[in-house]
Amino acid sequence: MAELHPFPAILFQPETGCDVTPFVAPPYDVIDSTAEAVLRDRHPSNVVRLTLPEAPLGGDRYQEAERLFNDWLHSGVLRLLGTPALYLWEQEFSLGDTTYTRRALAAKVTCEPYRPGGVMRHEHTHAGPKADRLRLFQATGAQFSQIFGIFKGDEELVARLAAAANHEPLQTARGDDGHHSRLFGITDEETIITLQASLQGHTITIADGHHRYETSVAYYQELGRPGSTLMTLVPSNDAGLVVLPTHRTVDFPIDDQALCQALAGEFAVEAHPLENWPRLYQEAASNPERGIILAAAPAADRVFHIGWQEENGSAARPGKPGRELGDVVVLHERILPHFTAAGHLDTATFGYFHDAEDAVEAAKATGQWAFLLRPTSIRALLQAAEHHEVLPPKSTYFFPKFLAGFINARLD
Repeated sequence: MAELHPFPAILFQPETGCDVTPFVAPPYDVIDSTAEAVLRDRHPSNVVRLTLPEAPLGGDRYQEAERLFNDWLHSGVLRLLGTPALYLWEQEFSLGDTTYTRRALAAKVTCEPYRPGGVMRHEHTHAGPKADRLRLFQATGAQFSQIFGIFKGDEELVARLAAAANHEPLQTARGDDGHHSRLFGITDEETIITLQASLQGHTITIADGHHRYETSVAYYQELGRPGSTLMTLVPSNDAGLVVLPTHRTVDFPIDDQALCQALAGEFAVEAHPLENWPRLYQEAASNPERGIILAAAPAADRVFHIGWQEENGSAARPGKPGRELGDVVVLHERILPHFTAAGHLDTATFGYFHDAEDAVEAAKATGQWAFLLRPTSIRALLQAAEHHEVLPPKSTYFFPKFLAGFINARLD
């Protein structure tokens, strides 16, 4: 089973105060070249120089990360805390008119292949990113980004985490997305034992960081010994656990008449003028019974609302009784296969958008279709992991991201 261990964190040390904003960055895999340049210019010791190292004059980029990491430790830019601890990472952020607080427990977690009662996944990984992260692990012997995990929590545990923020934070930071992060150390032995016991036997489902987790497993397998990896763990009932939708465009042609005919047996398809898509999307997003997906076809100047046939309501969705099927699963498993050769979606090219209007505008510019989705629920995510299922790409977008460099750790 997954076991939690306290550890001495490695933290950036500003010259004054506890604000480490100049030193932190988003996770490496969401940073484009423009953002990377901004982060490098922000501070000569920004963590992006470790997570996306550059090779000097044709040298080895991983050795450069090792050199910088050791230099920063020796010069005091980074400091290793003296006492092993668990840590509360608190993030405050706003969406629309609502302010949320998400609380995560940062700990070292036993690192082993996926299995129930331990750590489970919900998406596929790729060899290239894992090979890259493994070389970085081998060079530095440290982690600068953590793996984001979810576990089934209860109100008592959520309250216990909130109570840990009863003193001054070790450090703070502000993300470029506007969120505020605060880090608190938990060193009281009784509290640590209670938190460890609270998670005993719980399955941890990876929300973000599958490549980093599998790289951690490979790292210790190469060493031939057990180890642990840095994770931030959020209870599934945390009020700040927010998932946003990822809309998508597709590059293969779909005839609107063929769409209605192909889906008629299982879905109710309604056509509306394209200009009505914002109202229809708002209705679908706020009313689970209203439907599933909007398919915008700018070339036809129409938008199609795709919902379950009344007799195929949520309790009777074929193949997975009692299971919640998120919009992205319905799209990839039940709708799009009608329009690809032999149902193979690997021949399609998708565009991904967090803003529905951006997706519609992209479809207008290219003549493609845009599919506007509701977010994948936490329940659907946990069910998929529990049944050893892998969701389609970009099924979840957790907001905000956990900052790289905000809490760092040695690999065992």
